[in-house]
Amino acid sequence: MMLKKIIRRFDTPIHHEQIRALYQQSPFLFLGILGVMAIVVVFFWGRADHQILLLWLAANLLLTFSRAVLVVLFRRVQPQGQALVKWGLVFVVSATISGVLWGMIAVLFMTPDDVMSVLLVVLVLTGMSSGSQLALSTFLPAFFGFGLPALLPLAAVLIYQPEGVFTLIGYLTIVFIAVNMGFSFIINRNVSESIRLRFENLHLLEGLRQQKNLAEKANADKSRFLAATSHDLRQPLHAMDLYLGALKNLLTSDEQTELLSKGQQSSAALSGLLTALMDISSLDSGDVVVDKKVFNVTALMQSICDEYKVPASQQNIKLQVQAPVFWVDSDPVMLGRILRNLVNNACTHSAAKNIFLKAEKIKDQVLVSVCDDGKGIPQAQQQHVFSEFYQLNNPERDRDKGLGLGLAIVKRMSSLLQHDLQLESVEDEGSCFKLCLPLAEGESSPATSISNLQEKDISGLFIILVDDEAEIRNAMRVLLLQWGCELLVADDLQSLQQELAKLKYPKPDVLLCDYRLRENQTGLGVVDAMRKYFDAELPAIIISGDTDKVIEQKVLNRGCVILHKPVQPKALQEAIYTITRSGIADT
Repeated sequence: MMLKKIIRRFDTPIHHEQIRALYQQSPFLFLGILGVMAIVVVFFWGRADHQILLLWLAANLLLTFSRAVLVVLFRRVQPQGQALVKWGLVFVVSATISGVLWGMIAVLFMTPDDVMSVLLVVLVLTGMSSGSQLALSTFLPAFFGFGLPALLPLAAVLIYQPEGVFTLIGYLTIVFIAVNMGFSFIINRNVSESIRLRFENLHLLEGLRQQKNLAEKANADKSRFLAATSHDLRQPLHAMDLYLGALKNLLTSDEQTELLSKGQQSSAALSGLLTALMDISSLDSGDVVVDKKVFNVTALMQSICDEYKVPASQQNIKLQVQAPVFWVDSDPVMLGRILRNLVNNACTHSAAKNIFLKAEKIKDQVLVSVCDDGKGIPQAQQQHVFSEFYQLNNPERDRDKGLGLGLAIVKRMSSLLQHDLQLESVEDEGSCFKLCLPLAEGESSPATSISNLQEKDISGLFIILVDDEAEIRNAMRVLLLQWGCELLVADDLQSLQQELAKLKYPKPDVLLCDYRLRENQTGLGVVDAMRKYFDAELPAIIISGDTDKVIEQKVLNRGCVILHKPVQPKALQEAIYTITRSGIADT
C-alpha cells in the first residue's frame, strides 16, 4: 500500500519529466564516479587493508555498471505513466546504495591520525555531493538518497573524535549538508518551473497548431464554397449574356439599345465580381502556379497602355509609358494582371489627369511604377487599401466605384512572385505603386499592342453544340443562328451519337462543348469521340464554369480553346473565328 501511494504521489507530468532528465544526465555522473573511485583506491592502497579496499571497489564497480545498464534499458523501453515512476524509484534505490558505499569510506578507510586521509575523504565526499547536486536535484528523492548516506557517516565520525578541530569539521559538515539540501530544493524548484513553462508553451503551440489547422480547413472550405458558388452562378449568368447578345440584333430604337447596354454592364459587373472572388480564392489556396520567364517588360507596359488608352481618354486621362527597354525575370501573365489592376485602379479612383507607367534600373533591379497625379491616398489609409473589399470614400458600396478587390489581388500576386510592392502617396499630389523586378538580359523588341475585339464573320460555319443545360442550349442556338451558323445541338454524347447515326452529317467546323455534362461526362470526352468519329483533329472550344487550373491544363493539352463562363457574345464569336482560321488555342 505504501508503494502504491508513493507511485501515485509522483505520477504527475512534471515528475515524469524530472525522472527522464535524471536518466539523461546520469552517464556524466557515472564517469565522474569512476574517476573519483580510481583516486580513492590509489590513495588508500598503502593505507588501508587491501582486501577490504578491493571488496569496496568491486561493489562500487558492480553498482555503477548495473546503473549504466539501467540507463540503457530505460532508453530502449521508454516507459510512460506509473511505469516511469517505478523506474524513477529504482534509480533512487541505486543512488541510495551508491551513497552508502561512498559513506563507508569515512568509516572503513579514514584514520584521524592521518590528516591527509581525513582531508581526502572530506574533499571527496563533499565534492561528490556538490557535483551530484545538479544532476540529482532534478528528482529530489534521488539526491537525498545519495547525499545523506554519503555525508552523515563522515559527520558522525568527525564529531565523535576527541580532537576539537575534527569535531568542528564534523559540525561544519552538518552545516554543509543543510546548505546543500536547501540549494537542492531551489534547483528542483527551478527545474520544475522550467518544465511547467515548457508544458505551457507546448500547450500553446498545440493550440496554435489546432487553430492553424482550423484556419487552413476554413480557407479550403471557403475556396471550395466559392468554386461551387461560382460555377452555379456562372451558369445562369452565361445564359443571360447569350440572350442579351441575341436580343441586341432584334432591337430597333436607341432607348431599347441603351437599356440593353445597361443590362450588359450589370452582367459584366457581376462577372467581374465572380472572377475577382475566384482570383482571391485561388491565391489564398495556393492553386496559382508561377511560371517565370525572361521577357520584355517595356513591351508589356506598352500593350497595357494601348489597351486602356481609349477608356482612359473617355475620362480625360492621359495614359503614357515612360521607360527604356528592359528585360526582366517574372511571370508575364501575373505581372500583366498586376499592372492592369493598378492602371484600372488609377483610372477609376484617382481622379487623375495623367497616369504614367514607368521603369528605371536600380542596381540589378528594374523598378516598375504606375503613378498618377490624382487626389492621393491618406497616410492612415495606405495599408488598408490592400485589404479585400476595402474602399475609400464609398460607404454606400456603390458598384460603379469598384469592388475593393483589385489591390488585394495585386498584393497577393506580388507576394507570390516575390516582388517587393511599395506605395508612395501624398494627398492632393497623387500616388505611385512600385514593383521591384529582377533585371535580366534580352534583346530589345518593339512593344506590342492588344487590339479590340471586332465583329467577326462566322456565317456558314457548321457547329456541333453540346450542353446539358436547356437554357444555355436555347440561348446559344438563338445567338449562333443569328450569326448565320448551321447547328447540330445535343445535350450529351449519347444523344449526339444517335443523331449522327440518323443522317450523314458533314465534318463540323467547330465543336462547342460545355465542360461538365451529366453522369460525370465532360466536354473533353465529346471532343475525343467526335475527333475519332470524323477521323480529324477538329477545332474545339470548351466552355467551363470552373476556374480550376488542372481543368484548364487538361483542356489545353487536348489542343482546345477554353472559355470561362459567363462568356460575352463577342468573345465567343472571336474564339470561333480565330480557331477556325488559325487553329491556335488562345485562352
